[in-house]
Amino acid sequence: MRRSFKDSLKVLEADIQHANTLASDFPREYDGACLQMRMSYSPVAHFFLFLVQWADCHLAGALGLLRILIYKVYVDGTTTMTTHERKASIKEFYAVIYPSLLQLQKGVTDAEDKRQRAVCFERYKRREEAEQRQYYDIEFEKEDDCGICMDTNSKIVLPNCNHAMCTKCYHEWY
Repeated sequence: MRRSFKDSLKVLEADIQHANTLASDFPREYDGACLQMRMSYSPVAHFFLFLVQWADCHLAGALGLLRILIYKVYVDGTTTMTTHERKASIKEFYAVIYPSLLQLQKGVTDAEDKRQRAVCFERYKRREEAEQRQYYDIEFEKEDDCGICMDTNSKIVLPNCNHAMCTKCYHEWY
């Protein structure tokens, strides 16, 4: 069932109010401000809104006629609406802002946190083991090389200086 334009606006306003409630629950900044949002119409919206009454607010949002204004509200009730407001489209509101506030409201449970830590620990543990294995393989290969001619030889001599040399280089060197 398709909603009317007015119903869509009411739902959008209700979601914005719910987002404001969620945002007000979070710790305030040092100056006591919190973020709030309200719906805003484009200056030309009033002229075109009667043309799109038959469509839902997604068309009005796509045309840029409706925006969400994000601004700070201080403890004393003053706002930063005129100087530092930010605008979000309806799509940005429903895709990013509203889901983020809902997720922040739920918070991260201890069980979820422990599960995430275990997953990360296992992932990095496997990566670290693979890197160590690769390092040891390289070191093991280096021990098979002669330190002078860099030839890979199965007969390596370790003199008192602990340098690995093939027998040919050892006899030439000493």
